[in-house]
Amino acid sequence: MGWVAILACFLTNELRLHLGILLSAKVMRFRPGRGMLFVSGVSGALVTVLQAAGFPTLVALGTELLVIAAVTWYYVRDKLNLCLFLVFFYEVGVGLWDFLLRAGLGILFRSGNFINPASMEYWAGICLVRLLMAGAAIALAKQGRQSAGNFRALSILVILGMFGAVTLSEQTILPLSEDQVGTWIILSMILLFAVLFYRVNQQREMEAEIANLKQEQTEILERDYQGLRRTYESNAKLYHDLHNHIEAIYQCLNQGDIQEAVRYCEDLRTPVQEISQTVWMGDKALDYLISSKMALAEQEQIKTKVNIEYPHNTNIRSVDLITILGNLLDNALEAAETAPMDLRFLSLTIRRINAMLIIKVENGYGNEPTENEGKLETSKDDKASHGWGLKSVQTAADRYDGTITTDHKDGVFQSVVTLSFQPVKTE
Repeated sequence: MGWVAILACFLTNELRLHLGILLSAKVMRFRPGRGMLFVSGVSGALVTVLQAAGFPTLVALGTELLVIAAVTWYYVRDKLNLCLFLVFFYEVGVGLWDFLLRAGLGILFRSGNFINPASMEYWAGICLVRLLMAGAAIALAKQGRQSAGNFRALSILVILGMFGAVTLSEQTILPLSEDQVGTWIILSMILLFAVLFYRVNQQREMEAEIANLKQEQTEILERDYQGLRRTYESNAKLYHDLHNHIEAIYQCLNQGDIQEAVRYCEDLRTPVQEISQTVWMGDKALDYLISSKMALAEQEQIKTKVNIEYPHNTNIRSVDLITILGNLLDNALEAAETAPMDLRFLSLTIRRINAMLIIKVENGYGNEPTENEGKLETSKDDKASHGWGLKSVQTAADRYDGTITTDHKDGVFQSVVTLSFQPVKTE
């Protein structure tokens, strides 16, 4: 290989590795650090050295595959099978389109140099593929998150690749062997089935997560309903016996026993749980949710602070806010109950900053939060049935391109949810 070819090989290998890592990060939902990108850069140089030294193509491709898989696995260690699956078919897809576009250019210009690794036309075709890949990566990054359109575009690309490979088997301009073309036809069909399989698997996981989220929401509604029912039952019993209580207080006062009357009134106040009519956000369901959680906190001798500035007429649904606030406040109450007296507090702040809604919940805690590979984990024994709170919050936040961040230090836990909203005009 000449120096020009080596340089072209190095640049294309670098771009191929970087795009592979970025694609994995997009699908697996992680953010690669600068150190990992440096590793991919060094690996690109290694792959180039292997190619320049005359090693078989499979050795270079295998090295590239292992590097991308290792970087992905470093961030997502519980999905090794998916990492290998994704990286393998990424390599197959890139190889397929390398072959198809170079062969297409060879047919267009009626030149066999585009399929000859010793020619400059060969590397020109490779560079063209990398530029197209870079354009696709930029377009994908601008979308911000996965969508059904991405999958449709990928499916169309794979189908076109399969038809392109079949078409090449019928051409007579380039000297392509039947084994070479047949191999790419088979690989393109396998790639198509892999994309369909991945889609079905993603759909199954999504349905399972939706089912778990619905179960979690049902439990929250049932818990709030039971709390409300107990409140009304306590007050109903009190109202039923009201005339007896009034008579007892009257007799105490009539006999001049004021202290006994006061003590009796204090006893009567204990079971009464007021349902606050405070307007926090202007939505009855949300107002009741906040009031009931704050009342529950005060019963547990947890100091509360609420500071809300909520924009009205937005596209944020009440059901999503209930999911976010319900889970965050439940987690905060559960943690604050274990906190020492000087840290038994719960603070809720909701603020609007331009077109962003910031929800911040702070609370004290006694038991150190449990983490697994940097992610918070439920402290309950039944991990399968619990631990969906923050996942429910993240799912609701995703509808508004939102984020959720958590931090804990010196006995204080903080959760911050950021939502993007759009104003809705009312007639």
